[in-house]
Amino acid sequence: MNQQPKISIDTLATRAKIAVIVPSTNTVVQPEMDAMRPQGVTNHVSRMLLPVRPYDDMELYRQALENEKGNLEDALNLALHCEPHAIAHGHSIHSFRGNSERAQAEEQHLEQLTGLPFITPSRAVLAGLNAIGGPTKIAVLTPYWPPADSLIKDFFESCGFQVVANHGLKATGPIAVSQFTHEQIMAGFQVLNQPTVEAFVHVGTNLPVSAMTEHIEKTFGKPLIGVNVATYWWALRRIGIMDPILGFGLLAQKY
Repeated sequence: MNQQPKISIDTLATRAKIAVIVPSTNTVVQPEMDAMRPQGVTNHVSRMLLPVRPYDDMELYRQALENEKGNLEDALNLALHCEPHAIAHGHSIHSFRGNSERAQAEEQHLEQLTGLPFITPSRAVLAGLNAIGGPTKIAVLTPYWPPADSLIKDFFESCGFQVVANHGLKATGPIAVSQFTHEQIMAGFQVLNQPTVEAFVHVGTNLPVSAMTEHIEKTFGKPLIGVNVATYWWALRRIGIMDPILGFGLLAQKY
């Protein structure tokens, strides 16, 4: 890396190729982002190893959040061989560590490393919130435990948002995140549905929320900025593809 990237189109990717980096355990990002593909855009997934966080000791869980790295650069080295136009990172929690300045610096570092637009989930969610008019009072659903929920709350508050409510579903491992049912997810949003909330946010890329976005927005009368929808939407917008993405809520369809 750190060289001029090659970008190409092909018979199927007549407009763009998007590389998508996901944890090795993630089974949701790939099908959700494939379902959002506009005509002439193809997605190309590379997987990265991540250490499994302990779920029986919250102090060790907190330490893991602060220290874990994973092999992102190895996954990037593989992804760049397909000559993509942009890279979408389908792993959210790392990009919410710290404040907005840290998130921006991390994104800039990855863009300098690859020479391509690199879409981090936290920055994509911020872009999505700004696009729909900048609501200031939000409620956040995650699949996580309290240390991670606190980290995400701190991030949004450092960006000037008021986190009116947050709710973690407490998944007992990375595979378990993908196994939450639609009923359990809707129950989570019901917990968040307080009168002062202006918009919902979903963090946790292996939680299957994207296809539910329209139903959630209609049920509760609030926009939802989901992490996978926002990341893929922002990847397309960053490379000049402005097609409305139907079936995935207000952000993807109208902005």
